[in-house]
This record gives sequence, C-alpha cells and structure tokens, in this order.
Amino acid sequence: MFLREKGQYEPSIGKDYWIKLLTFLCPTPKKASTDCVTIVAPTKLQVDGLEQGAYGTPYYHVRLSDGRSGYIMAADLKMYATDIDPAVTAADCKRRGDPRVGMTAKQVRATCWGEPDRVDRRETARGVTERYVYGRDRHVLFHNGVVTSVQISGTLR
Repeated sequence: MFLREKGQYEPSIGKDYWIKLLTFLCPTPKKASTDCVTIVAPTKLQVDGLEQGAYGTPYYHVRLSDGRSGYIMAADLKMYATDIDPAVTAADCKRRGDPRVGMTAKQVRATCWGEPDRVDRRETARGVTERYVYGRDRHVLFHNGVVTSVQISGTLR
C-alpha cells in the first residue's frame, strides 16, 4: 500500500502547511501512540519527510514553527491542513470586504464570502427574489438583482 500511494504524497515534502482542524503529532509513525499531542489551528508546519507506518500507512515527518517535530498521518494532513497562509487569506478577505445592501450578485461573489453554498430563487409578479445561503448563519437577499438585506447569525444589518 505504501509504495502505491507514495507518489501522491511526495509532492508535499518541503512545503509549508497550516493546520485547519485539530490533529495529532506523534513521536513515531503510528497514531496509536499515547505520546501523541494535539496540534490546533493555525499551527504552521513544514513537511520534511515521508515514512511508512503501521500497516503500510504513509506518515509525514513534520517540523512545527515552534521547533517541535514528529509524525502526522499523510491522510490527516491532506484533510486537516491547508497550504494557504491564513494571514494572507485574512488580509485578502479584509480587502474584499463583506456583502452590503445595494450590491449586485457579481459584486457579492467578489466579496470575502465568495460563492454561495446554495441559491434559493422565487419569481412573482413583483419580480425575482434570490437568497444566497452561506452555511447556516449567513444569507444575502436580492430583489431584482440588487441586495436588499444581509443576514448574519440571525441579525439584519
């Protein structure tokens, strides 16, 4: 299994990543170790090697920005980390801003919120109403192509 998957994991060696969700850093390439510690977002790390763990499972050897090093399952790094610096993302988001009343759909998609998860559309004699849904707690309401309200966590602004 390791040799078959090795090629897909090798391109990550030498790259920087930031943890998005809690994951485990272990002293050896096997997750069952009780000596594993949790690492949380937005911990920065660099992948500096690839090794075979128990049952052929691929593990990355990583070095954290605070100097600690250890092993992370390669599959966990792919799921729980990103190669996009969160500081750069936050700065870009601040520059792009949030949706505001009066914007068009194109302008809303260019904001920090980006593409909606879902679009609900209703057409009546008074025009077209669309609702852009972003997760459970953010919505943008359009009437005839123009934002009429922005709702975040149950509050209108």
